[in-house]
Amino acid sequence: MIEFRQVSKRYGGQIVLDAVNFRVNAGERAGFVGPNGAGKSTVFALVAGEMEADGGKVELAKDIRLGYLRQQILNDDSATPLRAYVERAAPDLQTIHAEIHLLEEELRQEPDSAARERTLRRVGELQTIFEHRGGYDIHARAAAALCGLGFPADGLDRPMGEFSGGWQMRAELARALVADPDLLLLDEPSNYLDLPAVEWLRGFLAEYRGTLALISHDRYLLNALTEVIYEVAGGAVTRYAGNFAWYQQERVRRRDQVQAIQRNQQVKREKIERFIERFHAKNTKATQVQSRVKMLERMEEKAVKLPEIARGMGQIRLAQPPPCGAEVLRLERISFRYDDNAPWVLRDLDLTINQGEKLAIVGSNGMGKTTLLRLLAGQLQPVAGKRVVGYKVVAGYQSQEFAETMELDLTAIETLRSVAPDAGEREIRTLLGGFGFSGEAAEKMVRVLSGGEKIRLAFARLLIRPPNLLLLDEPTTHLDIESREALQDALREYPGTVLLVSHDVEFVRAVAGGVIAMTPQDVTRYVGGYDYYKEKIAQQTKAAQFSSSPTEDVKSVSDSKAARRERAQQRQARRELTKELDRKINKAEKKIAEMEIERAALFAKLAATETSADDRAAAGRRLKNVEFELGQVMHAWEEDSLRREELLQTAAQPNE
Repeated sequence: MIEFRQVSKRYGGQIVLDAVNFRVNAGERAGFVGPNGAGKSTVFALVAGEMEADGGKVELAKDIRLGYLRQQILNDDSATPLRAYVERAAPDLQTIHAEIHLLEEELRQEPDSAARERTLRRVGELQTIFEHRGGYDIHARAAAALCGLGFPADGLDRPMGEFSGGWQMRAELARALVADPDLLLLDEPSNYLDLPAVEWLRGFLAEYRGTLALISHDRYLLNALTEVIYEVAGGAVTRYAGNFAWYQQERVRRRDQVQAIQRNQQVKREKIERFIERFHAKNTKATQVQSRVKMLERMEEKAVKLPEIARGMGQIRLAQPPPCGAEVLRLERISFRYDDNAPWVLRDLDLTINQGEKLAIVGSNGMGKTTLLRLLAGQLQPVAGKRVVGYKVVAGYQSQEFAETMELDLTAIETLRSVAPDAGEREIRTLLGGFGFSGEAAEKMVRVLSGGEKIRLAFARLLIRPPNLLLLDEPTTHLDIESREALQDALREYPGTVLLVSHDVEFVRAVAGGVIAMTPQDVTRYVGGYDYYKEKIAQQTKAAQFSSSPTEDVKSVSDSKAARRERAQQRQARRELTKELDRKINKAEKKIAEMEIERAALFAKLAATETSADDRAAAGRRLKNVEFELGQVMHAWEEDSLRREELLQTAAQPNE
C-alpha cells in the first residue's frame, strides 16, 4: 500500500528523514508516533504527494482513493453549507451521479433502439458503482458523521463560515471519514474534539475497513485502533508490530538490549586501549599495536547506537502545597449567562468541592465546561448565586491561552524567578529539568520556544509555588505523549485539589477520581472515575426510552420523498399501470416509509447528547445498514417507476 525506499528529507540544515525504509501493508492500522517536529506530518505529506523527497522513492498502490486530514484548513468554502461541503468529499460520486441523471434524461427522449439498450446498460453499470460506493446514502452518512462529531442536527445546513476554526476542523474530519477512501491519513484527528466526539471517532474508525495511518498524541485512540506503530525519531522510522502499549514496553526492552551491547563494547574497547597504551612504545609489539588500533577504528564504525527515546519532560517533583480547609469551594444556586439575551449556561447549580478531590468536567462542546471552570476559578462572576472559597485556599488557573501570558524576552529561568523571587537557583533548575528544560535549555528565551515548550514552561511557572487548588482547561494541548505522561504522574501524586477539562481519555482516566458531567438537562456528579461514569451512562441509556421523533432535517427529507411518492401514485391512476408493477411499487413504498421512520429515530439518537459512546457507535452502524438497504429499495422503486412510464408511453403510441 505504502512503501518508502531510501527516502530522505531535510529542511535547511536539519535532516528530518535520513534514507528511511518502511512499508505499510494494505489493510493495516498504523500509528505514527514520535517527538514533536520529528517528521510525522512530513511522512504524510510525502505519501499524499504534497511534498517531494530530497532522495529515495515513495510508492503507493495504483488507483487507490486517498483521504487526508491535515492539521491546517486549506480550503476557503465559507459560503458552502456544512453538510454539502462534507458530501463533496467524494467528487467521483458527484460525477457518476451527474452522468446517471444525464443518461436518464436521454432515456426519456429516446425511442426504442439499439442505442437505447446501450444507454440502459450504461445506466445500470453506473447505478451499481454508485450504490457500491455509498452514493445513495452519502447524504445520511454526512449527517451521521457531523452529528457524531458534535454538530447539532439543526445546524447542518449553516454556511461553513459561521463556524469557528475548531468546528471547521471537525468538518474536515467528517469529510475525510465520509469519503470512505482506501487509504485514510489522519493527522491529529482528536485535536479539536471533546470526549464524546473522541469516543464516537473511536467507534467509527473501529468499523473502517481500509488502510488507516494515524498520527496522534492520544494514547486512547492509538491503543484502541492500531496494530502496528511506526516511531519517527532521529531521522529514522522504526516499526513495532503491536499497539501503542506494546510499543512502549518493546521500545524500552530494545533500548535495554542496546545498552547491554554498548557496555560489552565499552569493556572490549577499554581492554584494547590499555593494550595500546601499555605497548605502543615497544618495537616488538608494533604490529600488534597497529592491529589493535585498526580494531578500535572498526569498532567505532560498527558501534551500536542507542535508539532515541523522546523525553519532553522528566520526572516532575512538586513542592508541598500550603494547607487549607476541608471544603475548598462551594457554589450556591449559581446561575450564569453571558448577556441578558443569551441562553442560560447554568441555572441554580449547587456544587461542593472538597480538599484532595481530583475531578474531570466532561460533556459535549457548548455545554459550558470552560464556563464552569472559570466560575470555579473566580474568572467569571455569576448572574445569581454565590461562590464560597474555603479557608486558605490558593487557586491556580490554567486557561487554554495561559502560555501566551509569559514575557517573551525572559529566559526560562527568569520566567520562574519572576513569580518566585525567593526560590534558589538549584530549586528552579530542578523543576525546569522536570519540565524538559535541562542545562542550556533553561537559558532559552521564551520567544524562541515551540508551542509545546511554552506550555511546559507555563506549567513550571504555575507550579514553582504550587497552589492547593488547580483548575486546568485542556492541559495536554500541544504536549507530546511523554510530556502528557509526566504531567499526569505529577498530578496523580499532587496532594492538592484538581479540577480539569480534557479531551485526552487516558489523561482523564489517570488523574480524575470523579466526574462532573454536563448535559443540556443538568450537571451531575459521579463519585467514580471516567470508566465508572461511562458505565453509569450506558446503564441509564439502556433503561431510558429513547425518543423516536425525527429531527427537522429528517422530516424535510421524508416530506420530499412522500411528495414524490404521491405524484407517482397519481401517475399510476392516470396511466393505469399494470397490476404487477403497481404491487411492486406499493410494496417498495411501504418499505421506504418503515425504513425512514427507523432512520429518523437513529438520527435522533445520534444527535442526543445523553447517548453513550457505545450506543452511539451501535446506532451509527445500524444507520449505515439502514441507509444501504434504503438505497437498494429506492433504486428498485425508481427502476420500476421508470419502467411503468415506458410501458405507458408505449401503450399510448398509435401503432400499439
